[in-house]
Amino acid sequence: MRPVTFILLLAGVVTAATATEHGPTCRRAIPAELIRDLWSQTKQLIGSLPKEEKASRKLRLLPKFCTNCPERLIGWLEVRELIGVYQSSVFNTEFLQKLLPLHYNVLLHRLQHTLQHCVSSSKHSQWSESIKKVEKKIKRMSRGRRRDEGVMKAVGEFIFVLRWIDELREQIGL
Repeated sequence: MRPVTFILLLAGVVTAATATEHGPTCRRAIPAELIRDLWSQTKQLIGSLPKEEKASRKLRLLPKFCTNCPERLIGWLEVRELIGVYQSSVFNTEFLQKLLPLHYNVLLHRLQHTLQHCVSSSKHSQWSESIKKVEKKIKRMSRGRRRDEGVMKAVGEFIFVLRWIDELREQIGL
């Protein structure tokens, strides 16, 4: 085996082990019905939002993470950080509070609380800088003339976060 291949293979294994370190605990702790409820209520929320401007549709806030590729691997630690960003910068906004479906905040708080307990690590993820950039983009878009545009865009992309959680829950043998 060539040294470069070995190093890349080793890096992938270390990344996968780090990202899924809390996998079994979180997988058991987060009930499937919680994700299903959040998914359906998020779809309802997205449907109640005003339509986005064409310019903001092109901009993607979330990085292109995946749950099973070594290049942009996302694990429970990153999910916990993303949920924290969404809780503080998106779902707490006055604009969105008026539109949230019944009990949405309860479900979101339950998810955040569960993630805080099953991912007890105090370290930051390898993608912390990317996640901080997401938060900065949301805050930047939420200023100025169209203040609610960043929030609407972030809500539309929250489906990706829920999909990542569902995929992490479904992974077997990690």
